[in-house]
Order: sequence, then C-alpha cells, then structure tokens
Amino acid sequence: MPASGRARISRKLRGGYYTPGPIGEFLASWAVRHGSDRVLEPSCGDGALVEPVAKRLASDGTVVAVELFEEEAIKAQARNGANATFVVGDVFEWWESREHGGSFDAVVGNPPFIRYQDFPDRFRNPAFQHMRAEGMNPTRLTNAWLPFVVLATRSLRRGGRLALVLPAELMQVGYAAELRQYLARKFSELHIITFRKMVFEGIQQEVILVLGIRYDCASARINVKELDTASDLANLNLDGGRPVQVDLEHSSEKWTQYYLSQQEIGLLRALATDDAIPRLNAYGAVNVGIVTGRNSFFVLTKEEANRLDILQWCIPLVGRSFQIPGLILSQSNWNDLYDANNKVLLLNIENRNRCDLPPQVLDYVNTGEQLAYHKGYKCSIRLPAWWRIPSRWVPDAFMLRQIYDAPRIVANQATAMCTDTIHRVRLKPGVSASQVAAASVNSMTVAFAEVMGRSYGGGVLELEPREAISLPFPKLNEELPVHELDELTRESTIEEVMTTVDRLVLEPIGLSRKEIALLRGIWGTLSSRRRNRSRR
Repeated sequence: MPASGRARISRKLRGGYYTPGPIGEFLASWAVRHGSDRVLEPSCGDGALVEPVAKRLASDGTVVAVELFEEEAIKAQARNGANATFVVGDVFEWWESREHGGSFDAVVGNPPFIRYQDFPDRFRNPAFQHMRAEGMNPTRLTNAWLPFVVLATRSLRRGGRLALVLPAELMQVGYAAELRQYLARKFSELHIITFRKMVFEGIQQEVILVLGIRYDCASARINVKELDTASDLANLNLDGGRPVQVDLEHSSEKWTQYYLSQQEIGLLRALATDDAIPRLNAYGAVNVGIVTGRNSFFVLTKEEANRLDILQWCIPLVGRSFQIPGLILSQSNWNDLYDANNKVLLLNIENRNRCDLPPQVLDYVNTGEQLAYHKGYKCSIRLPAWWRIPSRWVPDAFMLRQIYDAPRIVANQATAMCTDTIHRVRLKPGVSASQVAAASVNSMTVAFAEVMGRSYGGGVLELEPREAISLPFPKLNEELPVHELDELTRESTIEEVMTTVDRLVLEPIGLSRKEIALLRGIWGTLSSRRRNRSRR
C-alpha cells in the first residue's frame, strides 16, 4: 500500500488531533497535585500531553503513556524525560493484563474519536468489554472515546483526578447517556469547560474539557464554565466555583441543558410529559431521504441531463436546504430551480437490468463504472445493478436534517424526491401537509429540537428521524394562513415567523405568553451558542 494510503488508515484508526499547548498545560496543572504522582496517559500520540505532565513530576513520580502506534510512541519518547514510561500496544489489553484498576493518582488524555465502523474488531471488542464490565451496553453508535473514558475512570484511585479532552457529543448525544450517568456516579465533583470558538485548528469538531475528582456518590457536584478560547484557561480558577443550580436526570436529559435555568428545564419537563400535547408522530413518520451512494452521478442539472440525452430518465428532486427556503415547495418553485440549472433531477432507471438499459443510459452507466462509482459501499451492495436506487417514494413533505436557524417542515406540492441531506415526511391519511408545515415553526417545537438534537461544527443542528418524530408538536389549526406564512418565512426573520405561529397554535392549547417567552429563550440560548461557534 502506498505510504499516503497507510497514513490515511493510520489517522482514521488513531482518531487523533493533537492537543493545543494551552489545553495541555491547563490539564496537567489541574490533574498533577504532587511531584510523586503516578499518572496515566492512555492514548498519548506524539506526547503532547505527556510533556506538561512530566514537567510537574519529581524523580519519584511517573507518567505511564500508552500508544497503539510505535512511530507515534517514538516521537513521544523523544520529547520527554526519564520519568515517562512508554507502552506500545492496545491500552485495553494492557490494562487487563496488568490489573491497573485504582492504581493511578491522575489520568490525563485526549481519547481518539473513532466511529464504530472504523474501529476494528480486534480493538473494539476488548474496549466494549471494558464498558460491559461496568454495566454499560455499547451499541453500533458507540464511538471509541467512550470506552477510553471508562478505562480512565477505572484507573483512578479514590480522590484521583481525571482531566480529559472530549468531544462535545458527551453533552448531547443519546449514545452517551449511559456515560453521563456513569460519570455523575463515579465522581463527586465534575468540571465541564466549553468554548465559544473552535479550539482545534483545521477541524470542526467541538471539544470540551472534563475534569473530575474520583469518589463514588449519588450524584456529582457539577460546575460548567464557558470560555471564549483556549487562551482563557490561563486565568481560570476552578477552586471554590459554585455548582450549577440545575438537577438533571442524567440517564435521559442531555448536559446541554446546563445552559438553561431550572425554570426553563421545569417547563420542558412539564411539556414533555403532558399527554394533551401531541408528538410529531401523531401526524406522520419521518424517514431519511434517498441514499444514492453517489450524488455526483445520480443528481443532475437540466443541462447535464440534456447533454447526456437522459432527461426522460430523470425525475424531480431537491437535495439542498437552500432549494426549499419557505414552507411550501410548489411546482412553480421547482420549475424555477430547474430553469436556473440547479441540481434538481434524479436519475431513475427503475429496476432495469443492464441488457434493458437504453443506449444513452448504458453509456452513462459505463462512464460511472470507469470512474469506479460502482465500487463505493452503497453502490457495491446493489451489484450487479448498482444503478438501482432503493426506497424511491415521493414524500408528502420535507424536513430539514441539518439546520442553521430552526427546524422547518416544507409541504411537497411538486411531487419531488429528496436526497438524504433532507428528511422525508409521510403523513397519515387526512393530514394536511401545508398545515403541518405552517405549524412547524413554533417556539415549543424549535426549543425541543435544540434540546433533543445535537450540534456539530459550523453551528449546524442535526435531527435524526427518531428525534424528529418525538418533538412536541401543536394541534393543527385548519385556519392557518399557509401561503402568508410561506411568504413570511422567505422574507422575514425566523423570530417574526415564530411570533405569528405561536399566537395561532400555542396560545390556543393553553400556553401562557410567559411560557412561550421561556420557550423562545431556550431556543435563543441554545441556537445562539451553536451558531456563534461557527464564527471564529
């Protein structure tokens, strides 16, 4: 394999982005309390965190640094002194073979971010077994950093200190719920430090710092601090900080709610358990859009389809959120996109075999094969007829999957399909798509979307179908002025739209103006925070 290929695979398996200096210095200064401390760095990489730890240790102190890749361990060893011991190998196998439970005064680390499908079985199995030993149930959504946190916790003595760089996903994704509950039980004190701006150069992954003092307890004393940048750590004093005055149910409530007041959380809880308030699934189902396997091949413009002479084998499509800016996608709206040469056509060869393909379509398929499109995972599982796109059905409405301002449902009056960048909504018989769309932009639903979804780099909120169908949704008002609201959505701010919709759908179900203002404030707090992180 070429060296560049090995490097890509190595980087994916390491999941590593090395820690900036100010963060390393801060973690080391907080975690190392005595020169004689015994410290573990479970995924040391090139030693960026080992170095500041080692500087704080005396001759009788030691830092044990474990690294899977020998070339990285060699780099780390070259930059550190005699009180650093390096182990090359899988940290989970090493831990089990030496029985390291409770033997370290501190653990400092930046665990790798490796998704399940990129985490090889030979490493994933012992890592997940580590979680099971603590009563946890890893799934196909579990990222590699979770078992690293469990290992770090199990490694600490009573009173030992945890200092980790972790993805902000800890605070907001469902698959980390068990870990949130675990940490709240295993640490008497937890400090969570978040940043308004991205602190890792070159990546859009938001990170947080998690600091903990290891004592089993009923529920940790949790303190949340938000800083602008990593440079602000130099002036941060965590001693004597007041814990957040919010009592969360760690198994079911995400830590993003620590940015809210107890009054706001109380309202969310009351609405979430109010049987009189429907969920979106009362009106229909939400599914992912069409997964083509290669949008650059299957999604075309009018000019491309005409040039290839395959226009008759294409059907209407939307694939980008900017193509559906209002609450209705009318036939006229789609025609305008088509005439402007947007990518709004989907190649649809139905269930034809190669021998049945028209000559011009066969030529296009052959071109795709010359570019090895048929070898991509999603296309390869459809071989030999890799051009057959599954699950081709026209939705009643669309729902944004990746959201910048607020979630929105758009009635599909153009009978268009959509790619998986947009969710498909299939409504129950008798439910009006335009009424659902008009009711979707209300303060209750958008506030819950911020709490139930998760944000990534670039200030984007993402909602998966299972989260979308669980959103509290107002009862439909048959008299909603759909076309006026559609125009308002295109021309005004989202706040103006919500103000109008709230009056029409939230006040009639009994929400007071004070409660609506609280919901708007929840949306404002959480959406502003994620959007501000996209501005560096």
